[in-house]
Amino acid sequence: MVLFKNHDNSSKAEIILNLQNILAQNKINSVLYSDSFLKTGFIAKLVEDLKMDVLYLDLDLLYSGYLVSGILKIPHNLTLFQPTSELLIEIMTKILVNLSTKKSVVIVDSLNGLFNMLNKKQEIGKIVTSYVMLLASIAHSTNSYVVIASMVRFKKEEGWILSPTGKRLIEAKNGEKILLEKNDQGIVLNFLGKNEKFVIPSDSIPL
Repeated sequence: MVLFKNHDNSSKAEIILNLQNILAQNKINSVLYSDSFLKTGFIAKLVEDLKMDVLYLDLDLLYSGYLVSGILKIPHNLTLFQPTSELLIEIMTKILVNLSTKKSVVIVDSLNGLFNMLNKKQEIGKIVTSYVMLLASIAHSTNSYVVIASMVRFKKEEGWILSPTGKRLIEAKNGEKILLEKNDQGIVLNFLGKNEKFVIPSDSIPL
């Protein structure tokens, strides 16, 4: 991992220039945020940095909007999926097939959108968890990566929960939680439970 020390004494974070280096294999990389535009800046930089195929399940359509408007160029390695509730199972099947045949990065943006799309289903929590765990299982077989974005808030009694629905965040023993924050230098990646922070400099974010 190529890191450059941050010379700002007010921060103990380190500057990172390539986000592919921070993704963990064989783990669910949970990206937590409270600001959707902060999340989109992170996703835009992540996709730009990735050197492998990206399977992007866009459930809140914010990132797609930047692509359609031409603000962001469509990366050559990106396959974008924009499901409806009627097509979700078909699209998930396509993603799983692709993931099972080639090392890739699958990005689910966002867990909140997946809950919203399935809101009429019974036992919705079990269904969403099953989708996530199935993605993680297939990814493990091809040394692929899974990134799950979730808009959250912290409750003292419950920990991190989805916002605004209050649904519980999916907890995985092999999970990595990355909380997105902001400072004067750019986007701060706060690795919860590890006491590690990295900064994506503002001038390297493509938005």
